[in-house]
Amino acid sequence: MSADCQRDKTEWILSLLERYERPLVRYAARITGDMERARDVVQETFVRLCAQQRGDVDGHEAEWLFTVCRHRALDVLRKERRMKPADDETIRDCPSGDPSPAALAERDDAHSHVLRVLGSLPANQQEVIRLKFQNGLSYEEISRITHLTVTNVGFLIHTGLKGLRYRLRAEFDLKT
Repeated sequence: MSADCQRDKTEWILSLLERYERPLVRYAARITGDMERARDVVQETFVRLCAQQRGDVDGHEAEWLFTVCRHRALDVLRKERRMKPADDETIRDCPSGDPSPAALAERDDAHSHVLRVLGSLPANQQEVIRLKFQNGLSYEEISRITHLTVTNVGFLIHTGLKGLRYRLRAEFDLKT
């Protein structure tokens, strides 16, 4: 991006910030019920605006800003509803969910073993399995990343997992 284009975009964003920051904070505060969270939501909204191409937003800036702000504020609310603070009595009465050191060592050993076996699969199967299970991506996201069809991604994951199960079962049977 040329210096002039960058300067124009910066000026455009600053003008939008000046015009919409306060209305967006009020809007987000009504949704979240908290002024600090609202400011964080609006800050993230403008960070996302900075990442957008001006042509994608130009002409409908208010709609874009309020939509992004609303979605982010609702995301914050959903996250906070899942995270309820526990009182001291609940914390004392709740047993630790942490696994024992022996269980951790066993899990790490099994994890390392699965990764070694995963390395024996064809590269395309390894890639889609890692994207799915190590990075938590959807089939559609994997499809866009790898330029494969969603159906092909599903097939590769299915075939790869089947191969992993077969190899792991065969190794287990050899040990017993």
